[in-house]
Amino acid sequence: SRTRDLVFGDTTDLRPVGLTTAYFTIPRRPSDGSWARWHNATRGRTATLRPDNRGTTRASLSYPSPPRGDERLAPDAQKRLLHRLFTGVGWEIPRVLTAMDTADDFFLDSVTQVRMPSWSRGRIAVVGDAAYCASPLSGMGTGLALAGAYVLAGELAHHAHHGDAFARYEHVLRLYVTRAQHLPPGVPRIASPRTRAGIHALNTVLRAASRPRIARALNRFLVPPADTFTLPPYAL
Repeated sequence: SRTRDLVFGDTTDLRPVGLTTAYFTIPRRPSDGSWARWHNATRGRTATLRPDNRGTTRASLSYPSPPRGDERLAPDAQKRLLHRLFTGVGWEIPRVLTAMDTADDFFLDSVTQVRMPSWSRGRIAVVGDAAYCASPLSGMGTGLALAGAYVLAGELAHHAHHGDAFARYEHVLRLYVTRAQHLPPGVPRIASPRTRAGIHALNTVLRAASRPRIARALNRFLVPPADTFTLPPYAL
């Protein structure tokens, strides 16, 4: 967030999780159906196809990466990089790469968490991903944004001074954010195996997870903490 950085400067701690992802929209095909699909390839490469409610399909391509700055390359260079990384993978990748070249909403970025020592300065407060992005790997982005906006609005409505409201906003929400930013062990590598044996092991675990008893056990480690926070009641 460039706006955030104008106010908070270099106090923001940006923590890459070791994954880079490109997002874009491609034309839908009848074979896309109504379910999201995920494909793993060796070297930690993954692709997803998710039909949307606009008659198109949202695609993503991800690969493990050190913080080397791929997100700062020009879009054409980013697309060439993805062609080099994903050509020959099979599955729906040829179609995805072809459509990517003309996608008008192409976006590539390093998957990163945002951690800040304070979410306010003066009369300005930050909320959502700008303040405490837990990364798409957490499954908590929308939940944190909505809860944060609700709490911030509620505290502003119930305090005469904005400084008091900002302090309460942080006090109420900070522990919930900390839990959300604690990713399950092995993420993202556990979902992006680098070998065929690793992909086979992942698929075996996912098949086993369809069994209720095993699913309950896995939920203790993998399900995001969405239900560990009770929204404060702000009476009108």
